Amino acid sequence: MLDIWRLKILIQFDTLKTMKRVADVMAITQSAVSAQLKQLEKDTNTTLLEKVGRNVELTPTAKDLIAQVRPIIDELEAVEVSLTGADTNYEGIVRIGAFSSALQELVVPATAAVNHQFPAVDFRLAELEPPASLTALSAHQIDLAIVAYIGDMMPLPADLTAVELGTDALKVLVNTQNPLASQTAISISDLRDQDWAMEPDGAYLSDRVWRLCQEAGYQPHRIATFQDYAAIRSAVQYNVGIGVLPGITIPAQLTATRALPLTPGQHRHFYLVSRKAQAHLKTIEATQQQIIQTSAQVLTTSHTAPTINRTRQTTRIVHGAQHPNRKRD
Repeated sequence: MLDIWRLKILIQFDTLKTMKRVADVMAITQSAVSAQLKQLEKDTNTTLLEKVGRNVELTPTAKDLIAQVRPIIDELEAVEVSLTGADTNYEGIVRIGAFSSALQELVVPATAAVNHQFPAVDFRLAELEPPASLTALSAHQIDLAIVAYIGDMMPLPADLTAVELGTDALKVLVNTQNPLASQTAISISDLRDQDWAMEPDGAYLSDRVWRLCQEAGYQPHRIATFQDYAAIRSAVQYNVGIGVLPGITIPAQLTATRALPLTPGQHRHFYLVSRKAQAHLKTIEATQQQIIQTSAQVLTTSHTAPTINRTRQTTRIVHGAQHPNRKRD
């Protein structure tokens, strides 16, 4: 009989791609990960790992094995959950990963509302960027993830499903003393001669802004580079430069600052992602519904679109997805 623990390690390697990351998640050493996978090769009488350059990758046989056992692991998780009563009762732990602004505006209010109705639900919240959230979700480290992209969503593994929560639009922040503050909207071309406060290169918003500027025939004159959006807002407030930020990150009350629509419009799409195997859990259902309700109040455009099931084979990867360690709000 195949060892469930070893199969879980193999599945984690498929998700996380390195021995080190698997070791961190499974709370064991890298040598133990390697030893368990080697033993699994002996148990199955197959080759599961192969060297490709400097990396270790799964063989086609390993991928076939994972495809067969992943549903079984999900079934075992469902059995374990049923024994705790979480499939019929509103109790237990729900782990949620989301980027900072989504945590502040969507997740925290939603979980507070769920707790008010169902005090036995215990939440664990983590600040994670979209790629890291999806990895953690597939690795069973969290139960729900909120991600956002300008453009297409990243591809989802077959065991995950997503529903679009809504959108927010990019806006241009200018100081009230800036001549552009008198306009009702601002185009990228209008910003040709402005000083910019921006995120570092590699952040999805920074990359999108650079592309828009290049399409308009210039490169932005960046005079400040900040890791988070609050610093960009501060730079605008003190008339150091202008900034372009997603609407959800802009407070309703601004000091010495105007937030104007960017033309042509650029919209960020929010998604709530979950594992299909947990869809029947009462705690997950209640949390998802409350996040959807909260999003309808916060995001500029709410959606009641059907669930999105996207796979690596059918969906294009969004260009310039944010680095998992990039901090922003």
